[in-house]
Amino acid sequence: MILGTDSIFSYCIDKRSRTPKDGEQYIRIGEFSVYMSAKTLYEIREEGDVSCLIIGLATCVSKDISGMDWLWEHRYSIESFIEAEKFLGGKYVLLLRIKEQYYVMGDATCSIPVFYTNNGDDVLCSCYAFQMANEMQLTPDDTFLKIRESGDSSQIMPYDYTIWKEIKRLLPNHYLNLNEKRAIRIVNHHSVQSVLTADEAAEKTLSYIKRLADFYSSKFSLACAFTSGRDSRAVLSVLGCDKKMPVYTIKHEGFDESTPDIVVPKLIAEQVHLNYQQIRDIELTDSDIAEADVVLGKGNYSKRTLMLARTIKHHFGENAVINGDIIGQVGKCSLHRDIPLCFATPSYFRCKLHNYSKEAKEGLRLWMQEIDQSDEHVNGFDLFSIENRMGVWAANENEIYNMVGQYYLNIFNSRSIIYEWVRVARKERKVSAIHLAIIKRLHPELLEVPFGSDGIFEKIAKYNGISYLLASYLKYYIGKIKSII
Repeated sequence: MILGTDSIFSYCIDKRSRTPKDGEQYIRIGEFSVYMSAKTLYEIREEGDVSCLIIGLATCVSKDISGMDWLWEHRYSIESFIEAEKFLGGKYVLLLRIKEQYYVMGDATCSIPVFYTNNGDDVLCSCYAFQMANEMQLTPDDTFLKIRESGDSSQIMPYDYTIWKEIKRLLPNHYLNLNEKRAIRIVNHHSVQSVLTADEAAEKTLSYIKRLADFYSSKFSLACAFTSGRDSRAVLSVLGCDKKMPVYTIKHEGFDESTPDIVVPKLIAEQVHLNYQQIRDIELTDSDIAEADVVLGKGNYSKRTLMLARTIKHHFGENAVINGDIIGQVGKCSLHRDIPLCFATPSYFRCKLHNYSKEAKEGLRLWMQEIDQSDEHVNGFDLFSIENRMGVWAANENEIYNMVGQYYLNIFNSRSIIYEWVRVARKERKVSAIHLAIIKRLHPELLEVPFGSDGIFEKIAKYNGISYLLASYLKYYIGKIKSII
């Protein structure tokens, strides 16, 4: 299995043993061998019949204690471990051994992908599905291949599907029982039964967010993307408008001096005295594409995302880049706004996957069936944003950044943060009330410059839920017609 020479957060958990390749890191935990790329960070603790491995970066966000110390206090059962993980933040995969039982968990959004086999006696778990398929000599399943080919390359599969029948993706809000090769849903019902205002949610989570941001800054020099929108401004406020930290905008092809994403960041940077710069996309080389084809599989990744990752690596390779995807997807419920809950259907979610196959719709129906059979209290719209959007689309993006060796981190990536935010009414969230509450508390001067103007689709979205629903379907069917033509 190829883990990549420059890759970070790259791993393989295998019940079979093999000789580690040059540069690979190797650990044995009970019955399992763990292989990691040379640049992958990890921490392990073992005592008696209990082992805990953190692949990546993790810290406790609720108190001043390391991530490992926090988990170790709750190591005696999978139930207590899961409850403790709620207050973990970062970018990580966890492997827990309790006697002869083995469990794998991803972070709050599975930002490091977790793929696993459900084939025969094989027990294999890795961040790279394509490499697993090569290792097992698998061929794509016709049905699943049809789903992928009916969708966008950056958001290609619903639910836990891959193009191989024998390989599944672990979604957020799930943990993997390695003994049974089965994903088990973590039900979130403790904190979501009562409603919070955006101000209350910001107040409740800011200490968590700051701990995670401070943890990252203790490990790396940081850099921050900056646009005319609300997400990046919220991130910047948390990072403290540090005058030394590189703050940048990518001046994509077609951008000019009148583009809001150029005008607004430049104006704010001048007023607040940021270390601001504009950069250009770099062109992908044949070797860039060849490497991605070998590691991820041809057609299994977005070339646009690869270009972005290479661009950021070229300019800020020594920095960890902070992004705000979660506050966009969950904090302002960007995929559903305040659409009435009765429209949380497989049909609507397929629309948001930009997939045109009936097989994708069936996969989403099975995903919703799993939720219905649990005691889950979080609404389907928010779960879709967390599990299918962040856990698939965003995880696919993260996979590419990991492959090129670029630290790409999120300061909101903790279940303790996300599940306080979903308590805020969607009518509040859709107008970015959480964003504004955070910025007002930390750096209100960032609000002196207006946000970039919304496009027609965004204006419709803010009007009401039904108009957003209709606009979403209209956009979907226009795309479907174009794909046929």
